[in-house]
Formats: sequence, C-alpha cells, structure tokens
Amino acid sequence: MASCHGCHRFCRLAVWALSLVLGIGLVPAPAQAECTVETGGANAVAVFTLHLSETCTEAEREARAVSAKDVMRALAAGRGVDFDGVVIQGDLALDELPAQKVSAVKGLSLEDRRLLEGLNDEEVHVIHGPLVLKHSRVTGRLVNRLKQGFLVITGPVVLIQSGFSGPVDFSRTVFLGLVDGSNAKFEQESYFVQDRFTQGAMFSETRFGPHARYHRSVFTGPSIFRGADFPGLTEFLEVVFEQDANFSRAAFHMGTGFSGAQCRAKCDFSSTQFDREAFFLFARFDRAATFASARFHGQTDFSDATFKEADDLDHATFARAPVLIRTARITSAMPGRPEAGPFSQQVTIVLLVAALGLLIYILKSK
Repeated sequence: MASCHGCHRFCRLAVWALSLVLGIGLVPAPAQAECTVETGGANAVAVFTLHLSETCTEAEREARAVSAKDVMRALAAGRGVDFDGVVIQGDLALDELPAQKVSAVKGLSLEDRRLLEGLNDEEVHVIHGPLVLKHSRVTGRLVNRLKQGFLVITGPVVLIQSGFSGPVDFSRTVFLGLVDGSNAKFEQESYFVQDRFTQGAMFSETRFGPHARYHRSVFTGPSIFRGADFPGLTEFLEVVFEQDANFSRAAFHMGTGFSGAQCRAKCDFSSTQFDREAFFLFARFDRAATFASARFHGQTDFSDATFKEADDLDHATFARAPVLIRTARITSAMPGRPEAGPFSQQVTIVLLVAALGLLIYILKSK
C-alpha cells in the first residue's frame, strides 16, 4: 500500500511538472466574456436604442443585426436612433421619410426655426432627435436622393468608428446638431452636396472612398478634417467655411478641388499632402491661411485666388511651381520651393562623398 501511495504521489508530481514545462494551467480557464445588450429603457419611446458591448463577437453582432426597415419605421415615427456596435442590414433611404412644410415641423427651438427660415417654407423630411451609429456597420446604402427640399436632422449625427459598405449620400441635408464622423470609413462614394453644418463638423482621421463631395456646402461651425484620408477624387468646390477649417495632416491622393471656396476664418493646410493636381481657382482667404510643410506633388493652381492676409505658401514644398495667374497676395515671397527629388539627393550624396574624400586627403598629407 505504501508503495502504491508513493506511486500515486509520484504521478501527481510528474503531471504537475509536465504542466509547468508545457505551460498548461491546471486552473480552470475563465469563461468567455458575455455579450451584453442594452436598450433604451424609459427613453425607448423617443429613441430607438441598441448598444452591444465590446465583448460581442462579429458572429454575435450579425445574429443581432437590425433590419434597415426597422430603422426607417422608427425614424418615420419621429424617433431618433442610438446604436453602438450594431450591424444594420439593408438600405436606408432617408428621402422616403414623410414630407412636410417647414412651418409644420414641431419641437424646434426658436434658434433652429430661425435657421430654417432661409428654406422659404420648402418641403422637408425630418429626423427628430439624434442619429448615432457608433462602432457600427451599415451593409447597404445610406442615401438622401432629394432633388428639391431638404432633409433636416434636429439632433447630433455621430458616425464615430463606423463602417459604410455602400454609398453614403447626405446631400441637401440641414444638420441642426453637431456632426462627428471621426474615424469613420466610407468604402464607396460619400456625398455632402449643398449641406448646412450649423454646429460644426468633425471628420478627423476619417477614411473616405473613391469620391468625396462637399460641393456648395456651408460650414457655419468649425470644420475639422485633421488627418483625414482621401484616396479618390475630392471636391470642396464653392464651399463656405464661416469658422476655422482644419485640414492639417490630411492626405489627398487624387485630383482635389477647392476652387471657389471661401475661408472666412482661418484655414489650416499645414503638413497636408496633395499627391495629384490641386485647384484653388477663385478661392478666397479672408483670414490667415496656413500651408507650412504642405507637400504638393502635382500641379497646383491658385489662379484668381485672393489672400486678404499674409500667407506662407513659401513654406510649402512644390514639385512644380504653382500657377499664380491674377492671384492677389500680400506676401511678396514667391512660393515654389522644389521638392527634393532622387536626382538632387544623388547630387547631395556625391558632394558629401567628395568632401569626405578631400578631408581624408588633407589629414593624411599632414
């Protein structure tokens, strides 16, 4: 019996030692974190709310996906949307919401009603309350195809860290709240044509798709595109920035147009990269415009542009001298600092080697 007992003890020690060598824990593995779901509770009547925790797997999110039809029903009933970590399946056609006259829209503050006075009592389609899609994904289209009238969103629009597989078209939309699309990813076209951003727009570190358009939009509040990435054709034609606009560290990889844009406050293009053609024809800069450390790799055209304060174009780098036909500038320094190309780099290396060789010769001759 004693020997048997010793044998059992030896076996337990052997298993314990083997587990240490192989890194196998004898403690039971902790259970996988649970996917928790939160709904709106008492606020569910006014806002369609669904939050999925970060612990939810992609399969669990797919299993709890929300139909675009359910979202449209909520919006048509006057409810807002507050989603976090949710997958929306299908197309969201916001122009199909009920139409009404501006004077008939209820629940607007005096300030918001004053902002809508310029619509001349056109028909509008209204989203009451917030439109929040954080850490979410829309598999279909998110579009407003109105040719007349406007879509009015009374609350904030939040698209933080969300992905959009289909086209996104918010054209002819009046945003009465803050718009935050920071870190969002638009895989297809994204259109914001003839929009009015009354409280500001944030698209920091946002990745746009093959075509981004902000044609004839008005930014009443600050606009932030810091670090945004524009892989395709980009249009900010005839855009009005009434407050500061920040495009620092943004990257434009295809043709880019700011022609006819009006910067009524500061416009910051510092450290911005333009890989292809950039057009600022007839652009107007009422306040200081910053282009320090910006890099223009293609042809740049500032013809007929107006700088009412001193600019720093001479602190930008141009692969080719910019076109400045009839450009009104206060600064006398001419831009056109050439970009360091392979040839100039080779010349620099040759000169350094020659200088080093001369130094060695002088030292040896002493």
